[in-house]
Amino acid sequence: MTTRLNATISLTEPADLIAAVPHMLGFHPAHSLVVLTLHDVAETPTFGVTLRTDLPCPMGVCGFGEHLLDGPLGQRRIEAVILVVVGEKTSTAACGDACAGRCESLERATVDDRDTGPPHADLIEVIRDAFHRAGVVTAHALWVPEIRAGAEWECYADPGCAGVIADPRGSAVGAALAAEGAVTFGSRDELRTLVAPESDEVLARWSAKLDLLAEERAEGYDPGKVARDVRIVFTAIERVGAGAALTEDDLLRVLVAVSDTRVRDIALGTALGDAARAAEELWLTLVRKAPDPELPEVAALLAFSAYLRGEGVLAGAALERIEQAQPDHRLGILLRQAIEAGISPADLAVIARDAAEDAQIMLEEDGVW
Repeated sequence: MTTRLNATISLTEPADLIAAVPHMLGFHPAHSLVVLTLHDVAETPTFGVTLRTDLPCPMGVCGFGEHLLDGPLGQRRIEAVILVVVGEKTSTAACGDACAGRCESLERATVDDRDTGPPHADLIEVIRDAFHRAGVVTAHALWVPEIRAGAEWECYADPGCAGVIADPRGSAVGAALAAEGAVTFGSRDELRTLVAPESDEVLARWSAKLDLLAEERAEGYDPGKVARDVRIVFTAIERVGAGAALTEDDLLRVLVAVSDTRVRDIALGTALGDAARAAEELWLTLVRKAPDPELPEVAALLAFSAYLRGEGVLAGAALERIEQAQPDHRLGILLRQAIEAGISPADLAVIARDAAEDAQIMLEEDGVW
């Protein structure tokens, strides 16, 4: 959802903007509306959040601009946007009586543009009007059937504004993100495979070993257990960062350790420092191997780390795993609400820092830290 780019790159041509979209999202979108937000328009325009949503069905076009402003973009201080529609040319019908009297721009766009300009002109007109009323300028609105080399793009505002996309793999944005270690996936489903569970055999073996570990830990009161669990987690992260391999038993003990929410909250802080990449690699490994009962805490750690790094879609995929395993998981719900409300990674980092500090203070007061 959030662009993962700190470098300064000039994107002035529409074709360059379109070619950069997959890299800004982390995957190649299809049948999508992509919203690129802009800030500091009067001085040096900079990109903010990059939002992708499915193209609405005809009956869902009316009010779609308000939906975006009330939801994902609501808490952003947006000055302008660039809209990119990705989807084949398919005929669309007007919203019908359900929108009568509420969507004059839709009727106008449907009559004037549906058969002469790029598809989904009704959607663009509705969004442009809603954003205008909210004080947000639509700097550009573009259409392309798919983002690939040689695809022809068109502009909604100017029939003479059109062209052909160069190979997105040669995008300057893509090169900059690749240098930072980012990967652009062929589709959203391909990205989801990153967090998909491994074979039933692996999950069954881990489940049995976790049961044995739980029995061991349940024997007697151990006031130093939490402090040792924190050391287990941080030692594992250090080893991953140094390129050392972890055994299955090492990984199991980390998984058990972060199942304690106090340890998990302290581990949230790893997303804020130099060990963030190594920690995220560890969480990703555990998410693929963890049985459902032990999955939510480590998946929450992955979702949080990914979102802070600007990998909003990866964060969403991790949250989907939590919602399948434990729909009422408290941190998973809070993270989902934060992402949907458009809370910035910087603001979320403050929350995580506070949570980690509170967990440490609580442990110190209990005499176990």
